[in-house]
Amino acid sequence: MTGEDDDNGSEPRKERRRGPSTSTLSFSGIIAIAGLLASGVATYNAVQNDIASLKRGEVYQERTNERLTEELKTARIEQRETMKEFNEKLDRIIEQWPRGRKQ
Repeated sequence: MTGEDDDNGSEPRKERRRGPSTSTLSFSGIIAIAGLLASGVATYNAVQNDIASLKRGEVYQERTNERLTEELKTARIEQRETMKEFNEKLDRIIEQWPRGRKQ
C-alpha cells in the first residue's frame, strides 16, 4: 500500500526550492548595511574635515584682518605725522617767502 501511494501521487512531492537561502539573504543584507554605514561614516568624516578646514580658514582670515587693521592704523598715524611735518615746513617756507616782488 505504501508503494501505491507514492506512485499515484496522492501526496504532492515537495520540490526543493532553488535560489538563495534565507541566511544568504540575511548575510547580503548585513553586508549592504555595513557598506552603507561605512559610506555614511566616510561622508561624515569628510564633512567634519571640511568644517574644520573652514573654521581654520575663518580663524586665519580673522587674524589677518586684525593684523591688517593694526597696520592700517599705524600707516594712518604715520601719514598724519608726515602731513603735519610737511604742513609745518610749508608754513615756514611761506613765512620766509618774500612778500612783495619788485619787477
